[in-house]
Amino acid sequence: MSQDELSESFSKLNAGEDFSEKPQGNDTEVTTATKSAKENRRAVEKAAILERIKRLTKDPEQNILSVIQEACKDTFERKDFNAALQSIKASFYVRDYIGIFTVPENLPVYAAAYIPGRSLCYYEIFRSHPQLVKLLSKDTKMYLPGSGSGSELVGISAAMLHAMPARQRIELIMQDIGDWNGVLKSLESSVRNQWKLDEQQLRCSYEQGDVLDANARRDQLMQEADLITFMFVMNELFVNKAKAMALVQSLVKNMKKGAYLLVVDSAGSFSHLKVGGQTYMIYFLLDAIKSLEKVIGEDSKWYRYPEHLRYPLDIQNMRYFLRLYKKL
Repeated sequence: MSQDELSESFSKLNAGEDFSEKPQGNDTEVTTATKSAKENRRAVEKAAILERIKRLTKDPEQNILSVIQEACKDTFERKDFNAALQSIKASFYVRDYIGIFTVPENLPVYAAAYIPGRSLCYYEIFRSHPQLVKLLSKDTKMYLPGSGSGSELVGISAAMLHAMPARQRIELIMQDIGDWNGVLKSLESSVRNQWKLDEQQLRCSYEQGDVLDANARRDQLMQEADLITFMFVMNELFVNKAKAMALVQSLVKNMKKGAYLLVVDSAGSFSHLKVGGQTYMIYFLLDAIKSLEKVIGEDSKWYRYPEHLRYPLDIQNMRYFLRLYKKL
């Protein structure tokens, strides 16, 4: 894949002329009145956001972990918890993802062990990038393949508190190969109880299925979504290269103009992809797609959790790449 095949940097749209009715008066008075109105609006918006952020307490990361721990309380009390966790780790070592995510007994244990670090990372990602905060501030439908364990649910819900509530209408359509309904219901209940997000602000649904299986429902979800995410799932999908490539082609075909694609995954060797005898990071494939405009591109970034955090299990720091694309 040559450098010429990579996508060109995106061009910024210029704001169009405002044809709304203008205030009467001389230019100085109009400018002063407009500036004052904008400042007042920003002050009101800032106050509303600060009031919402208080729900995360003075220690947001610890608060997020407390929400997860409450949802996983029964799981931590299982006598076979440690044995199940060791089995999951052994399956990861040989990349037996089907063996992990299709065994019902594994799913609550996986969630309790693996979503804390990822939830914290996703919270940081969604609250720190203006493009994503903007999506959290309006009516946004999100299609989230591979999100059954609940990291996206928790991280995005926490980040929602950093966005304006007035027009916030977030719909999360989560999909995964396993039966994650019980895990997600427990997490959603804990999220709503702690962060006071009602059904109008946040709607959640789960559909069991393999995103690699082409079907009309998958195409519909892609077509309707304002944001599609693949969070630490893309490298798992490329275990089956043929189906994964077909999925990428379907994404490009079905995404509506102006919709976004967010891909976050390991910045290490797990994201290596062999093409024509050479090895590339998965994001090189995505960067080369002409109809996807790269809005954010970070090849290697660390999420390091604050050392004071407390949770029943160790939390892992994460090195990841991030790509946010916009469909042209």
